[in-house]
Amino acid sequence: MHPLKLSLITAAITTLLACSTEPTGSGNTASSQDPLFCPANMNWVTNPNNPPSEIPGGGQNLCQFYQFSWQWFISLVNAPDGNERTFLNEERYRIFLGGGQDSCAPNTLQSKLFVRGGKDPQTTDEDFKAPHEMNQALNNAVLYDQNGNIVLYETRFDSGMCDVAQGSSTLPAGTTEIKTSWRKISEKDRPNYVWVRSDTNNNGELDADELYGMVGFHLVISTPEHPEFIWATFEHKYNAPDCQKANQPISDWSFASEQCTASLPTPDANCEFNKTLDPDKKGDSPLTGTPTEVCQVYAQGTAQGDNQAEHNRANIISLNEQLNKVFKRMPTYNSLRVLAKYELVGGLWLNDVTQPSSNRDNQRGSIQLANTTMETNAQQGRKFNEVIYTGPHNLTPATNCFDCHAYSGPTKNAGVSHIFNSIHGSSK
Repeated sequence: MHPLKLSLITAAITTLLACSTEPTGSGNTASSQDPLFCPANMNWVTNPNNPPSEIPGGGQNLCQFYQFSWQWFISLVNAPDGNERTFLNEERYRIFLGGGQDSCAPNTLQSKLFVRGGKDPQTTDEDFKAPHEMNQALNNAVLYDQNGNIVLYETRFDSGMCDVAQGSSTLPAGTTEIKTSWRKISEKDRPNYVWVRSDTNNNGELDADELYGMVGFHLVISTPEHPEFIWATFEHKYNAPDCQKANQPISDWSFASEQCTASLPTPDANCEFNKTLDPDKKGDSPLTGTPTEVCQVYAQGTAQGDNQAEHNRANIISLNEQLNKVFKRMPTYNSLRVLAKYELVGGLWLNDVTQPSSNRDNQRGSIQLANTTMETNAQQGRKFNEVIYTGPHNLTPATNCFDCHAYSGPTKNAGVSHIFNSIHGSSK
């Protein structure tokens, strides 16, 4: 980047973060003055290519885990060369192609987003075979935005996983998996989204309307001190309203209508919030359908009574607010400016990594963590049953990351990955 441009950005960020109590320079520890405040750091934005390999400050408080999560998100979304975003670099983060296909082999796929649908009639051996594993956490859930377009998914993993012996019971520190969700957008929406073009109808061409904006981002990464992996999720700010909040904006949500949003926190019976389409079999997912009404059941992935609930919510909110101000002031040519449209929902990890994740008292962070676009009907479905949100009077716990990705201990942490045993397609 030109030195003058970089200096102007740095000066703007320094000014914005100067009002944060402490520290905004090189430190990453939470403010000792106010434990509910979680400070951002200008270096995350001006030098986004060196995220930490371990939780800053030793992971002594909630804030440090969220600082870690944001640093990695910024680094992965950054475009160092001004064009390709880091997480879309197929040499560093390979696309998971589904069972039976070698995701570690070199490929030149144009398709980046996958939908549970049949291939086009003009089938050849070179056609991309859409993986059927690209569904939501529970059942065969299919989600449609308010324009009636299906939500698409992609899973990536760091290329280092290809070097781990098949059948290994452990995965090394730094192992990273990324799952993203996308909706079709128009050209005028492009500045407001991390976007890609993808041949989702598999006709071998990039059609003019095959433009997709990122609406969800799961980041799963292990560290030397946290082999259970840090589980963090981000969403586009205009995905869905807060289920339990009254008097909030009712328009411009991608996954909720004005009428249904206006009826929250106790919605009209015909709204059926968070009820997804569940085809009888995989592959029966049309690209268009009836819009799904979606709301976020637990803001910041936190329910009243959860461990350090107030502290957790405040840390996430304060960090999001600081960074939002920074991103909004960035010049249009900077690849990170678009992050003003995204926010950290929350993160999840364990207090004692020698113990299994099955004990919720051992879990820390956002205990009800769920992404509205990737775990739509898991938001209050701890018993693995679909639960439609009908109001704050009958809430049940969410099915969080550890309910699906059970961790039994540091010597068996490979078990938390649902793709590791399939990335080579077959035995070497």
